[in-house]
Amino acid sequence: MQQEISKQELLNWLMPVPWKVAESTVSSGGDRTVLQRILEARGFDTEEKRNQLFHAALKDLPDPFLFRSMADACDLIGTHLEKQQPRFLIFGDYDADGLTAAALLARYFAELGHQPDILIPDRFDDGYGLSEALVDEIELHRPGLVITVDTGTSSPELIRDLKGRGIDVIVTDHHLETSGGGWTGVPLINPALAGETYPFRHLSGAGVAFMLTLALDRKLGRVADSRPGLLVLASVGTVADVMPLVDANRILVREGLKEFEKFAPQGLKAVDRLVRTGRELMARDIAFSLAPRLNAAGRMGDVRLALDLLLEDDPERADYLAGELDRLNQQRRLVEQEIFSQAIEAALESAGGAASVALAVGRNWHAGVMGIVSSRLAEKLRVPAITLNEDEEGILTGSARSFGNLDLLEVIRSAAPLLEKFGGHAGAAGLTLRAENLQAFRRQITEAVEAIPRSVRQKPLLADIALTGDQFEIGLVRQFDALEPTGSGFERPLICMEDLTVDEMTFVSDGRHLKFSLRTSDPSARVFDALLFNRSNEGVFYSPGDRVEIMAIPEINRWRDKETIQMRLIEIRPGRHQQINEQAVREYRQWTERGRLEGGSLSLSSSLFGPLWQTMEALCGGRCPQITFLPVRLAWLLSHRYNRGVRAPELLLALAILDEAGLVLLKDNGDGSFTCTKLEQGGKRPALSDSHLWGKLKELGVIVE
Repeated sequence: MQQEISKQELLNWLMPVPWKVAESTVSSGGDRTVLQRILEARGFDTEEKRNQLFHAALKDLPDPFLFRSMADACDLIGTHLEKQQPRFLIFGDYDADGLTAAALLARYFAELGHQPDILIPDRFDDGYGLSEALVDEIELHRPGLVITVDTGTSSPELIRDLKGRGIDVIVTDHHLETSGGGWTGVPLINPALAGETYPFRHLSGAGVAFMLTLALDRKLGRVADSRPGLLVLASVGTVADVMPLVDANRILVREGLKEFEKFAPQGLKAVDRLVRTGRELMARDIAFSLAPRLNAAGRMGDVRLALDLLLEDDPERADYLAGELDRLNQQRRLVEQEIFSQAIEAALESAGGAASVALAVGRNWHAGVMGIVSSRLAEKLRVPAITLNEDEEGILTGSARSFGNLDLLEVIRSAAPLLEKFGGHAGAAGLTLRAENLQAFRRQITEAVEAIPRSVRQKPLLADIALTGDQFEIGLVRQFDALEPTGSGFERPLICMEDLTVDEMTFVSDGRHLKFSLRTSDPSARVFDALLFNRSNEGVFYSPGDRVEIMAIPEINRWRDKETIQMRLIEIRPGRHQQINEQAVREYRQWTERGRLEGGSLSLSSSLFGPLWQTMEALCGGRCPQITFLPVRLAWLLSHRYNRGVRAPELLLALAILDEAGLVLLKDNGDGSFTCTKLEQGGKRPALSDSHLWGKLKELGVIVE
């Protein structure tokens, strides 16, 4: 069953993000293949750069001793290894990156003959990172040395507390510093720190832990037998934490994927057997299958289950743990869906149907899924999203996720006086505030977001290349496999295709997804499937026979030994979208600036004004009396929802009549978009036929009864 479309989604559709195609792909130039042109557009424009992309190996990783504190960290570990009974404790985060980092170091020390204690905070009882209570708990283990993984940078005072209790500490992390510094006497290995001399800033927590083991091997004059297995853990942590798959990360992930079948810990192999069948392991299998299951443990309050799985070496026990983890993930999905349904309703209701920030507040919402719910809200409503749970004492705690180019942490920082605490980075953050500050917080972040121009907030869709129907064949899609691993920061090629016809539309997966059958316009008339995931409500905008253009990721669908092309749609829009909009704006300006209509083909039916006014009342009602739109989109909407075949220039003239009549205020934004504000009516609604513009257009034969 098709999903309903909200007012927020309608407004987003009327004013979409712009599309662009990478400049260097516009002309084919010489004998370059499509793949070569894509690589050049991404900056791999020399043989040396392409060799680095495809062939860089572990030996090409930056020297781990380039970290400012790496030598000090290795010396400190070496000092403890020389003790008769060294006691190590690994303190990690509860997400997949922190868990893989902790398991990686634990396995490394086990190979050296030591079994470190591992302490992972409970998401609900302990919260994120170190706390005074956890410092007390660490002391009970009586460690000589604590090594943090994927955490610690934001807790210098608590680290000093541990030092004051006679416990040595090494911090390994990759998060931004929010504490203002104050680090002395503690090795801090973090590529994201200001002034850090390591050349790659985007390692994951597991990646940093892996670099520590490389450095230790050099100090100890050895090569760990478990190195391939450690590499697998580093690769899983890197993909799970959505780190960019470039430079050092690309090496770690590509080499880790190669070693997975033979050297992955038994627990990871067991989970993989549950979710993957009959094809080569890819980075997206980690991102969409392994990582969610590892994260489910921390989200649902049973983080030890995932850690035990990563440390397990018995295949039978690993299978059991994998099954338990899979069941926990199914439970997580059910809880997530229930809260998401409540959150989107709450966000839309509190905003009056549309907002610059989606803010949802509820009670008894599971803290473990707040981040995922915020991500889904941001993706669905295409604005930054914040999801908060209110406890019995009026404390609101939750997660925030950005959308587009917005630096969400800076927006939240603007409301810092209203918050109990907050932290994160440009794309994601956590925060806590009191209920009495909620409305002031809502106003402040809304003002902060709206103070940033829409053009700055938006992140244009950038296609690698524009393809025609005759270029688009299965052999080309197979070539794209050479670019693996793909993911964050190095995505599978995004292509633009124009002049396609919708042959058929169907709703699949209980109406959650929309499946198009599209046909190319070239002589080959190729037909292929294209899936729009989790956006079936956009089916209201299209019908069989429509001409459309798409931004999509081409993939090969393998079913019963048959291979076909399937497109994963990122966006779909009306055909000749930009050209039609530019033409409409040009014709409208000819009239407003010169009092002249271009050509003689305009025809404006008086019967259009009823549906147009209904649409404006629906879109500009409630607390949001204003919309910003592209004329081509609003005309298309009227055509598909009210069966009114209006063209974009005629639509603008109709709105200009409403403007002259005092019903709306129409503003040309100068960038191809318009803003229309519905005005309050104090008395009798004026007759449109009394307006000067109506009379002029009637005289010219443009308006027809």
